[in-house]
Amino acid sequence: MCEITRADTFVGVREQIRPPLLSRIPTWTWVTIDTVVAVVLAASFVGLATSRNDTPPDVIDYAAALATSLPVAVRRLWPRAVFVVVLIGGLGMREFLDPHADPFCLPLALYTLATRRQAVVALVAAATVGVQGVVELPLTAGVRDDLGLLLAILVASWAVGTAVRQRRRYTERLAAHAEERARAEAAEERLRIARELHDVIGHSLSTIAVQAGVAGHVEGAEEMRLTLASIEETSRSALRETRRLLGVLREDGHAERAPAPRLADLDTLVERTTAAGLRVELVIEGTVGEELEPTVYRIVQEALTNVLKHAGARHARVRIERQEDGLLVEVTDDGTRAQARPYGHGLTGLRERVHLFGGEFEAGAHPPRAGFRVMARLPL
Repeated sequence: MCEITRADTFVGVREQIRPPLLSRIPTWTWVTIDTVVAVVLAASFVGLATSRNDTPPDVIDYAAALATSLPVAVRRLWPRAVFVVVLIGGLGMREFLDPHADPFCLPLALYTLATRRQAVVALVAAATVGVQGVVELPLTAGVRDDLGLLLAILVASWAVGTAVRQRRRYTERLAAHAEERARAEAAEERLRIARELHDVIGHSLSTIAVQAGVAGHVEGAEEMRLTLASIEETSRSALRETRRLLGVLREDGHAERAPAPRLADLDTLVERTTAAGLRVELVIEGTVGEELEPTVYRIVQEALTNVLKHAGARHARVRIERQEDGLLVEVTDDGTRAQARPYGHGLTGLRERVHLFGGEFEAGAHPPRAGFRVMARLPL
């Protein structure tokens, strides 16, 4: 039995959508078709000039017949020039056409021009030439019928050409908008992944670096064991988070996918941070919605990472409080380098996270006390 692999499925999904059949026909094929039509019309018009004139046709008659028909062969290449030539040639068709105007080439040239540009002036000019060819006094019922038929053909040709042009413009704008939206979504996804990687790897590596630095000054074997165990646990946690992110990016779905961090994971985060030498006080007042828990965790994680890397602090306080106007997340420390604290990618990413929820974000020194303060207020 034939087995259909997942890769085969994705190949089918990714197959490029083919344009309509008429759009796939090359230009030279259309020009060839138009040339055949132009030759047939030219032969017909020359035959009419020969058979229907009361007197033998002269050069002007033949010139009008050929000028009206042969330019149709290149109407797709030079639509404006073709329309002008056919329009002038139509002035001489009165002698041998019945009704005395061109009901074939002029509407076709008008349609082609309308598919490329606004052609209201061209419609008026074509109607004027048509009227002078058909109208003759007295205005009998037959003349009025011929005039109405000719004007209807010209207006219909112009309307169809205009509709085709507007449809093409709409399709082009739609495709451009879809491409722009795809680029924006791709950029937003890259930014989201960058924030996640920074939060996970940045915090873990900072914690490991601090713990490794402490390990060099530890004298007792038990303290050394605890420090190394904390480094191991931090590394494993970072590895799980990294695999979770990679699992989102992989298409086959076989990567390990750990759940997104929750509020309950803050205890583990506090323990790791404390093991790195920063005492953390965690205060949670009220409940937090499940949809906000990953964001709250990332805010606390990045703020504590910032304290470890830059503050020179010994104590940090995390306060999560549910208030009437929103959820308050505040992280403060007693560091001595608040004014020199860099405002890097991590805090920028936090600001973007909070703004996605329509919240407020502040980060900076909080006088008169020493230290640094990160505050986020998320709407409920």
